[in-house]
Amino acid sequence: MGGRATNHKPRRHRKINLLDKKKQLTDQLEDAKELKVHVTRREQVVLETISKYLNDEQLQDYLHYVKMTSALIVEQRELEDKIRLGEEQLRCLRESL
Repeated sequence: MGGRATNHKPRRHRKINLLDKKKQLTDQLEDAKELKVHVTRREQVVLETISKYLNDEQLQDYLHYVKMTSALIVEQRELEDKIRLGEEQLRCLRESL
């Protein structure tokens, strides 16, 4: 019977950890949604403000600049993640030799 009781503790502990992780991720998702709403609202205010001072061509250039900047930031983060993963894989390979 002692073996059965100890088997439940690791499973229970793991379940608690997974539930904690789920709550943390859910909270992060809610924070991200709120942030997105605020960023969208701020983008609209900025766009309305600068559209008063820029002609159509300048405004299109600005919008293109913002779009490309965002895309490049996303790409940079993806590349950094790939580099981190590659470095981790390299470290594991070196340790296994």
